[in-house]
Amino acid sequence: MASRILNFVKNFNKPLIKFVVKNGWNFRLFKKRLKGNKFKKLTRDEKRAVRRYWRNYGRRVSPAWAAYYSAISGKFDPRYIPESLYYSEFLQKLGATRLGALNHKNIQEQIFSSKQPRTIVHKNESLLTDADHRPLTLAAALAACRAEDRVIIKPATGSYGRGIEFWSAEDADEKLETALNSADSLVIQEVLEAHPFFADIHPNSLNTLRLVTLIIDNEPVLLSCIMRMGHSGSQVDNTSAGGVIAVVDENGYLHDNAIQKDQNIISQHPHGFVYKGQRVPHFDRVLEDVYTQCWRLPYFRLVFWDYAVDRAGDPVLIEANFPAGQIESHQFNNGPLFGEYTDRVLDFIYNDKLL
Repeated sequence: MASRILNFVKNFNKPLIKFVVKNGWNFRLFKKRLKGNKFKKLTRDEKRAVRRYWRNYGRRVSPAWAAYYSAISGKFDPRYIPESLYYSEFLQKLGATRLGALNHKNIQEQIFSSKQPRTIVHKNESLLTDADHRPLTLAAALAACRAEDRVIIKPATGSYGRGIEFWSAEDADEKLETALNSADSLVIQEVLEAHPFFADIHPNSLNTLRLVTLIIDNEPVLLSCIMRMGHSGSQVDNTSAGGVIAVVDENGYLHDNAIQKDQNIISQHPHGFVYKGQRVPHFDRVLEDVYTQCWRLPYFRLVFWDYAVDRAGDPVLIEANFPAGQIESHQFNNGPLFGEYTDRVLDFIYNDKLL
């Protein structure tokens, strides 16, 4: 009886949460139109195609989602994934959301076998530990950071490129002391030296690859890849923090053009790096590593991975993002998120078929 009551309580608010999330994203799309974002003028047949496609899965979807995503690319497709459904329904089926705490940066280095940035201090609220998760005093944590030329201080969860700070030996200790005395959960790591290919584009930021993988038919596949770059002296490359992107194909070659989050199309980095004809060095090694790591999280079929390539040419896992990752830039540039697998994914989510 107790377990049944507990399960009832856990599930009681799920319909309400789903309703709020779904309609919140629909309202966000409506606000984009009001703000002047570009929407493709769909024909009557295209609108019918969107409604008909999603009706097959028992869902009513506004054609405005397809109009938004195909506005610049000109690639109309009824299979664009509405963010309203992605956040309210897809993620619950494609990942074990109850295990979302594994997304914590202070845990990930224990999960993955990839080369990762060297950690100086873990901070979980008021608890400080070293790289091997042994307890540290505040004085020892400060000393460990001071022994480095430069460190990066990152929120342990949900930063989206914000709240990241850097400290170098030339700086006063105040920033370190404030971070270590805060109530926040943080991870303090070495600052990586990027491969010259990435460093030459914009030396102030690391510049990373965001890869999206899906496990289907017992194999991980690459759905999409973009390269994220900082500009104008920014120390971070996240698109949510103003970074720019290039699009990378499955062989590591950059597309000639890339559609940014603001819907502008650019063919080169603001500092001059031209995308056309460029190939990401050691991309095959990155893919090999990411496919290996997929099996460390098989209960999350959909994962968004952030990788760097260091000066030695080694893939370095910066972090894995689950159960959610932003899909906007991927659908702008590469079409529907799940591409050729869309029908299979929707059958898995709505018809309980095997994926």
